[in-house]
Amino acid sequence: MDNFHLALVTASRYNILPLTSTCNLACLFCSHRQNPPGVETWRLPPLKGEEVDNLLDYLDGDRKIVIGESATRLIEGEPLTHPDFLAIMRKIRRRFPRARLEITTNGTLLTPKLIREMADLQPLEINLSLNSASPEGRRRLMGDKNPGAALKAPMALQQAGIIYQGSLVACPWLVGWDDFRETILYLARAGARTIRVFLPGYTRLAPPELRFPPGLRRQIEGELEQLRSLTDVPLLLEPPFLDNLLPEVEGVIPGTPAARAGLKRGDLILEIDGRKPRSRVEAYRLAAVPGQRRLLVGRSHRKNYGSSELKLTGGQPGKSNGSCSEPSATGEGIQGAFFELEVGREGSGLTFAWDFDPDLLPEVEKACRRHSARKVLILTSRLGATVVKDAVAGLSLYLEVVATPSRFFGGSIGCAGLLTLADFQAAWQDWQEAKGPTDLIILPSIAFDYQGRDLAGEHYLNLAASTGVPVELV
Repeated sequence: MDNFHLALVTASRYNILPLTSTCNLACLFCSHRQNPPGVETWRLPPLKGEEVDNLLDYLDGDRKIVIGESATRLIEGEPLTHPDFLAIMRKIRRRFPRARLEITTNGTLLTPKLIREMADLQPLEINLSLNSASPEGRRRLMGDKNPGAALKAPMALQQAGIIYQGSLVACPWLVGWDDFRETILYLARAGARTIRVFLPGYTRLAPPELRFPPGLRRQIEGELEQLRSLTDVPLLLEPPFLDNLLPEVEGVIPGTPAARAGLKRGDLILEIDGRKPRSRVEAYRLAAVPGQRRLLVGRSHRKNYGSSELKLTGGQPGKSNGSCSEPSATGEGIQGAFFELEVGREGSGLTFAWDFDPDLLPEVEKACRRHSARKVLILTSRLGATVVKDAVAGLSLYLEVVATPSRFFGGSIGCAGLLTLADFQAAWQDWQEAKGPTDLIILPSIAFDYQGRDLAGEHYLNLAASTGVPVELV
């Protein structure tokens, strides 16, 4: 398979336009520098003009078009290094005048002039991987020899009226906790819509300096809790480590319908237009549907819920009004408040941690019916096992959910997308020796590409061949 074919797949299946695998920095935490032997990745040289034109035919202008990321084996690069970046962006805008464009960048090439020119390409959204708000921090973490450009970018984006999300890979043991805090507060002051804090991952081949100390996640969570008292901007820690499917609000973006209505972090979404969301993912989707949405909200599910029903009409700032009445119950002994939001194309403004998509449940049931399976083994990641177990508990099937360690990558890796067939093979072997045979094995589809191959090129059906048990992807 050639590189351009992968680019076609990326565009047609994921609505991502990959421009180049070229990167102008050398980040310490770059995942490609830690890959074990056998990982299949491909580099894409800067696309030529006719190649871009070809890829545009595969994009959907009614969906968000993403630039600077990759959902295939293509190595993602810094899109602004492409010599014709701005001309390509203008071409995309002419072709898709209403599509929202999302660009991921490290900020090194976001000059004031380019930002002003990009402001004419709205609707536009930037994912800015700042990582550190100090010159020393950017040099240390990213090898940025000219950090001043990226450090000016947040304010320049704010002044140009361009929506952007800020992010940082949390490495306080390398740059210090003060650098961590100042980076978050700087992004908040400079108008970031949300700030995503990534817990760094390392593989078994990572150098000692990247093997973060025990308890780092707990320390980061404590720091974020203190910082939330200083800013209203949602601070989102990824990947989440969840033990339930309760649709709890992780944060509320300032200036959005949810913020105007008075919703807050920690609120529990009990109903949306009469429907009880089964997970955070479903709550986010239901609340984001344009139009007037009516939410029943528990103010604090950890302690006591609010005792009054509050009805607020969202819309333009300053146009809301409220009234109080008798308590309203959900039928489960929980009382909450009603909120009405007028949701536009920008969404509700509610942010949630990603847990489980309930749309996958019918796929699980279909897979079980296809094989008349009575004893089903679901292999998933360490991070996702608990919520997957909760999600499938309501199905009238005998399902065993098993957390699969990442032996191939090793280190701290715990997400499903980095599990390999060898990992699933080992987990199945452990299960069989302890618990006996099973009728069906279900694997997370995110661990495999569109051809059914894992990151080492192994097809998922090889597991069926070696175990004698049918295997399905969900």
